[in-house]
Amino acid sequence: MWSVNSVAICRHETRLIVLNLTVLAGIATVHVLFAPILGQPSRLFFVLLLSRFVMQTAELTWLQARAPKARPEMLLRYARASIWLNLLFAFVLSRVSGIEDSHYVVLMVIPVIAAAFRYGAVGLTLVGASAAFATFVEVRLYDGVVTAGRGLEYFEAASVILIYAVVAVVVWLLVRQVREEQAQLASNLAELQLAKDRLVREEKLAAIGRFASGIAHEIRNPVAVILSSAEMAASGRSGISREELDAIVLEESRRLSRLTTDFLEYARGRSPEMRSTELSSLLGYVADATRAVGSEAGVAVELAPIRELVVMVDPFQIHQALVNLTMNGISASSSGGRVTIGAEENETDLSIWVENDGDAIPPETIPKLFEPFFTTRERGTGLGLPIAKAIAEAHGGDLQLSRNEPGYVRFSIDIPRCIVPRENPCLES
Repeated sequence: MWSVNSVAICRHETRLIVLNLTVLAGIATVHVLFAPILGQPSRLFFVLLLSRFVMQTAELTWLQARAPKARPEMLLRYARASIWLNLLFAFVLSRVSGIEDSHYVVLMVIPVIAAAFRYGAVGLTLVGASAAFATFVEVRLYDGVVTAGRGLEYFEAASVILIYAVVAVVVWLLVRQVREEQAQLASNLAELQLAKDRLVREEKLAAIGRFASGIAHEIRNPVAVILSSAEMAASGRSGISREELDAIVLEESRRLSRLTTDFLEYARGRSPEMRSTELSSLLGYVADATRAVGSEAGVAVELAPIRELVVMVDPFQIHQALVNLTMNGISASSSGGRVTIGAEENETDLSIWVENDGDAIPPETIPKLFEPFFTTRERGTGLGLPIAKAIAEAHGGDLQLSRNEPGYVRFSIDIPRCIVPRENPCLES
């Protein structure tokens, strides 16, 4: 037996009822059109026809309204009962028509089709045998007498029974094929679901790996700042005083502590904590914090002159992005080179940029610059630029490669202009 859900049963039964209603309407129309030739059937005939039409219409309404929520077992019982009821109705209607050679038993084709859906081979054979028996009985009972002249009627009945058999076999084979294909499809879907679950698990593990790599990358920058500053102070070559070294170590240690917390929030898409920030102080600290790293590589880190501005940004996130860009600039510069940090403003945007005088970025590399884990450096992680871009986007802006020429490579964080205390829509948000 083909086990299906309630919705599928309702869909099948709806189609069968619509087919049955069409046949009933066709029978009534034929009788009206051919009444002068066939004569008027009995009143009982039309009463039965109308009653069955109303009954099927009610069943159709019930199937559309409530049946989809019913249990499949109850719907299957209903469907099987309908098969036998249709057989009985077809036989009774042929008997009360009062017309010889009335082939109303053609209505039995519909229950035969339904049986191919609802029964196995044994059940279908039983329904088909019942339809065949009813067809012969209808011929036999027309006048209650078997005569030589009625041999043709039995021949026609046998032909109708052959039609039942052909329909039953064809529909049953089609149903069986559909059932096998459905089972195969269900198996394939199950395998796909298992594969999907496996890929999700692997993606989660990969995401954890990327997340851990990102944390390691971001922690490495403050550690490098502390280590380089300490080494330069110890060697006496940098001119960094003990007090300045202590301040850098304290600030970067605090930054390390916040980095771990902020990365958890960043992974959940933390919104920037906008506050009034002195832009020159923010950029100046980035230059001071990365200058020791640049000195080790023989690269000067400079701050371009900027107008005194108090802007609305998340200072920690902007610092984080600028350190990434500055470290990248130092790595891209050769000994004796220079990395410059600066800012520009116009009527709508604030552009904070970091530029270096290294070689231009190859054209084939540019489309991949902001892809996570893409790097051209041997020990790079490929997370610096993607993280900086995400921070820029969180501020409602973008990070872009604004200049790319030999000796002049600039990355710009372009964000909506939010100047304090000047009125600006960004300030309100």
